[in-house]
Amino acid sequence: MTRLAVALLIAMGAASTATFAADPPTNTNIAARPMMPAPSTEVFVNKAAAGNLFEIESSKLALSKTTSAKVRMFANEMVKAHSEAAAKFKQAVGDARLKMPAEALETPQQTAMVDLKAEEGPTFDRDYINQQYKAHVMTVDMFQAYADAGDNPRLTRFAQEMLPILKTHLDRVTRLR
Repeated sequence: MTRLAVALLIAMGAASTATFAADPPTNTNIAARPMMPAPSTEVFVNKAAAGNLFEIESSKLALSKTTSAKVRMFANEMVKAHSEAAAKFKQAVGDARLKMPAEALETPQQTAMVDLKAEEGPTFDRDYINQQYKAHVMTVDMFQAYADAGDNPRLTRFAQEMLPILKTHLDRVTRLR
């Protein structure tokens, strides 16, 4: 009987490990992820602008396509919060006496938008949330790195101010997944 119980426990442990290995990571704790080096100010400004635009545009698309109340609520929050962030970003870039980057998506974001536009129903909702998750993971990591070691004091302060909001977004989208 003891051997059977031990064998069953080992089998259950192996099965649960396989199940968990297939699940996406849900740990949004920044300390658990490897720290990225601080990007240059130019890279930070360009990526922050493109990322913010992606959040707004993909969320507006979600508002026009989703039938899920949870996705709609999240998308509304993203449009509102990232529109406010765009104004703060513009002020910070001006205060830093830098040129505002072109308002354009980067190639991966353009591809994601094309894909999202082609989807409907639950497939759209799932992919929108997954895109939001990936975008927020990358954004939080970049903002954390720049907040910790950026070379422009005004933009470092902007990154520090935005981090709590971005981390909240990441937590919310992680729960939606």
